[in-house]
This record gives sequence, C-alpha cells and structure tokens, in this order.
Amino acid sequence: MRLWKSADPARKAISTIMLASATIVTLAASAQVAPVAYAATAAATADTASTATVAWLRDGQVEMRSLNSQDNKIADQKIPLGSLWKLFVYAYLQDNHVQEAAYTCTAKKDLRNNVREQQEKNEELYCCEPGEQVERDSALARSCAPYFSPARLGVNNKAWKAYWQTRSDANWLQRTAQLQPDTQISVKELLETLNKFSPQARAAARTALLETAVQGYGREAWTQLGTGIRYKTYSWHLPDNSAFGGAAGWLADGTPFWFGARGSSRSTLTTWASALATTLPAPRWAGINNIDNVGDEAHCVDVDFFARYPLREVLSISANAPARAGTLSGKYRLQFANGNGLDINSNGSLTLQRTPGMAPQITGRVSINDYVARVIDREGDASNIQAARSLAIAARSYLVQNAALDHGCWHIADSTTRQRVSANAPTDAALTAAWFTDDLILQGANVRYHNDSAGNNRMSLKEATKQANQGWNFERILATSYPQASIASFNGKSDCKPLAAAQTWLSNASNKWQGILRREPGFEHPETPPAICSLASGNPYSDQKRMRIYARGWRSLDERITLAHEYLHLALRFHPNGANEDYVEKLARRLIEGTT
Repeated sequence: MRLWKSADPARKAISTIMLASATIVTLAASAQVAPVAYAATAAATADTASTATVAWLRDGQVEMRSLNSQDNKIADQKIPLGSLWKLFVYAYLQDNHVQEAAYTCTAKKDLRNNVREQQEKNEELYCCEPGEQVERDSALARSCAPYFSPARLGVNNKAWKAYWQTRSDANWLQRTAQLQPDTQISVKELLETLNKFSPQARAAARTALLETAVQGYGREAWTQLGTGIRYKTYSWHLPDNSAFGGAAGWLADGTPFWFGARGSSRSTLTTWASALATTLPAPRWAGINNIDNVGDEAHCVDVDFFARYPLREVLSISANAPARAGTLSGKYRLQFANGNGLDINSNGSLTLQRTPGMAPQITGRVSINDYVARVIDREGDASNIQAARSLAIAARSYLVQNAALDHGCWHIADSTTRQRVSANAPTDAALTAAWFTDDLILQGANVRYHNDSAGNNRMSLKEATKQANQGWNFERILATSYPQASIASFNGKSDCKPLAAAQTWLSNASNKWQGILRREPGFEHPETPPAICSLASGNPYSDQKRMRIYARGWRSLDERITLAHEYLHLALRFHPNGANEDYVEKLARRLIEGTT
C-alpha cells in the first residue's frame, strides 16, 4: 500500500490521524462521565487480547473459543465496548421510529496546531467527504461516531433507560453517558443484549452492515466468512499502544457472536477469517427461510413450477388419492401430460391450484435464499462448495435481471427458458451456499449460465466445477466468467466501482513499461489485467487475491505514481521486492517520469 503523499499539510495531518487511529473513536458530544479506573481496564483488556477469541450465544448458553490456544476464556470476561455502542443507539432509533436529520461532514481545515480539532476531525473521517451527508444505515456501516451522538440526536436518559430496561440488565446500558469506547462490559452481557434486539432492529442492522463486508473493513475477509454473517467492527488501544479489535453481530440464523484479537478490526478480520469460518457454529436452517422470518430480505419469490410441462394429476402418496387444492405439505407424486412422473417432498411452501376444465398448477412463495438454494439443487451440485457459491450469486443475479417485481415479490417461471427450480425443500448444502452469498448479485453484466457451454458473460457449470476442483474460489470463478461484472449488494453498493479511464490509462502505460520491467527480478506481467476500483476512503492499495487496485483517479502526477506503485505490487507479488515499499516507490517514480 502506498501512503498518500500530498503537498497539502492539512491533508497529510488528516491522513496521519486516520492511519494511527484505525476505528478508534470517542463520544465527544455525550455527557461527561467519570474516568474508568485505567489500571483495571488495561489489565482486563490485555488479558482478553492475549489470544484471538470468539464467542456466541445459543440455547441460552455462551460458548467461547480461543482461535490460537487451548486457553478458552470464561463468558464474563471483560472487554472494551469500543465502537459497538453505535449498534445500541441504532436499535433505539429504529424501534422508536425516530426520524433524525442526516449528518453533514464539515469542510477540511488546517489542523496542525490544534490537537482537539484533530481528534474531532478524526471521528468524522469515517462518515463522509467534506460537505457531504451520511444517513443512518451508512453511518452504522462506516462507524460514524458524530452521527450517533446522543446529544446530537436529542436522546434523553429517561426514554433511553425505559427502552433498554425491558431488554437488558446491563448497567452500562442504563445511561447514555456510559456509551464510551473504554466502558468495560462482559462478553456474556454483550451477547445477551444482541440477542434481545427486536426482529425489526436486527433485520435493519443486518441490512445496514452488509456495507461493512462489501466495502468496509470486512472486504478482505468476506470471501471466507460470507455475507450471511453480519457484524459491526470495533477497535481499541491497549496500554502498550497496540490495537485490540474485532467484530460483533449475528450469524445467518440470528445467533449473536463476538470476536476479538490483537490488531485493528480490519487486520484481525483478515488474519483470523479462516479460523473464524471453521470455528463459528453452522446456522440452524429450520425456519430461517420462512417468509415471516426473513426480515428485510422480504423480496419473496413467487414461482410458477413446471411452466413448460403441464401436469395431468397430483397424487398424495400417503392418501393414495388426488391431492386437494391448497397447501402441499408432505410427499406427492406428480403425473405429467407427457407421461413422465416425479415424486416430491414439499415443506409447505407449495400451493396446488385446481380450476375446472384446466390442468392442475403448482405455485410456490419462498424467500430469495430458499429460491436460490432450490436453483442450486436443480441446476448444479451443492456438494461442490465453491461452484455452488458461484451459482448462488449467478442465480440470484439472473432472478433480479429477469423476474418481474409484483407487490413486493419477484415473479418467475420454473423453466428451461429461465432457470429451473427444485420443487423439493432445499438441501442444507444448497442453503449454506445461498446464505453464504446472502444479498449478493453481479452488477455490470447480463448474467447467463449453461451446463457445459461457456461464452460472453455465460458461465459453464461444468467448467466452474473443474475450476473449483483445481482450488479456485467462487470469486475467481465469477471474475473469469463475467469479467465486466463486479459483485454488488441488492441495494446497489458494489465491492468495485470501476474507474474505466484509469484502467485504460494503466493498460496503455504498463505496455510501455515492459522493456524496463522485464529486467527487474521477479517481474511477471499479470495475465488478467488488474481492475481499477474507486476508493471511497483511506489509502490506495492493491488486492492480490482479486487482482484489483483501489485508487482515487489517474489524472494528476501523484495519482499516476500511485497506480504504478500498486501495479508493481501485483506484478512483483511472487518476489520479495514486491513487499519492499522503498523499492516499489522508486521504480514507480522512474516509470512515470519516463512516460509522462
């Protein structure tokens, strides 16, 4: 990563503050509170931070696991609240139907000689650009402290206490003055309180926090953790000036969890994503796909089953007689007009319609992830994890691009001219793939797929299976099948907003550099041209796994040096020189001076 270089001293000051502080925030606008006994705080936090730890609450019991030792902590272990306090303000606003004003970020100033203003400005760096506004959901995902200040929102202690007394016995939740990053809480109290969020508040928070995974500090971990898990990140500093960070939120089935380790929230998630993925409990699928339980996913899907194959009769296997019109629950034998037959096992999501003089018809109303899982079971192979995840995103994308949205539900036919859907209840393996990619679609391509024929923006399922067996993950499979697309959420937010002009410039410039770079030890011209993505905040960087460069532009000299710098990180990624910032920076400057 190339640190931002600028002739603007104020810009340098702001960047330095941001790098040093990660997601550390203070609640400057809240009421004054007595300082915590720092020695006790330091000891408790340091003890917690000695290992990477994860905990969750299920069936009324807290389970706690160390990710790097056998020393499992006890559930009442004290941890700093960090920036998790914003989750509780968010829930209060959501359940009380508060309609607060958006937060407006102020203009940049020269902060070199004013430490307090530096600290206040640092809090705002996570919110928005100067002059822009941020609203509630994005403020939560970006950890915008000024937005959630109880003083700004006019939250009074009486109303706050009345709301939380019915949900938690935790003392730190009874007064807004306790909403401080250094407030010590127990893991057990945190998990129990997250478990008491109303279904509406939890669903809204889950929707808002998808941005954290797609664009925020979870962007380097989500390919291992998935997006069914939603979390708010936090960080805090230990007495030795090292960082302690992690995340807290909910698994796909609503199970609350907490994770903490030494490092910033971004670095800990990246470092421990693989261990978290194998340690966290598998979601319980029973009831999770019921339309009444999917919360904000509620784009339900109405499916016309067997649209191209008329039914002659639907028989109840248990009664050995024609099934009655209405909800289908149990085992049935379908007899088609062409003489074929099929046995199905319905979980109550299918409806049989009988109209005099017409063939029987079967329709179904399911959640989106239930629908996606049924497509995986019908079109693909749920046992191949990476191929199934690829198909899950492709199938969800196809639905959004081709179905009609009618009264809050997508409407699509089960057909070979669309995509085929299993009439059976989805398998656990297919549900796992669907929920792992929860809310994700492809943006920027007309998505198609075929069993064995690949083409422009058309994935071959056989080729995807082969690629998965060779060790490719789903993101790489999709990038190869749909090179013009980027992964985005239902709300349109993408993990890569392409900078097409910058990509064209880099492609042309890198071709000119080849004569120089071939003489550099370890240089390998990337087979796949790196994608250039717009950087919303923070410092430019390159992502070697995705072959991407996140930057702000290409027009200025400094921006072009940045692009060359990050390109070299990718081109030298298999050689020690690729990790040598001084070497990379000097070479980048030499390349740009020779081409501009």
